[in-house]
Amino acid sequence: MKSDFFKKFLSRKFLIAVVGTIVGLAISLGADASEIQQIAGAVVSAISAVGYIFGEAITDVAAIKKEEPPEDDRID
Repeated sequence: MKSDFFKKFLSRKFLIAVVGTIVGLAISLGADASEIQQIAGAVVSAISAVGYIFGEAITDVAAIKKEEPPEDDRID
């Protein structure tokens, strides 16, 4: 369930929509081309880093779950 939630927010379509919205707002507020490029670059860089972190976290969780024995095979 949680991974589906994060997949929606880390999809390329959603991220492009976010960057487009931010750039559109910057243009409407009177930002010049160099400021828009800086904003878009910063947003894309941050999204890439966050996407990598969440991707690695999901991979780590899947690896841990794979290593755990089933409930009925555990020895307590």
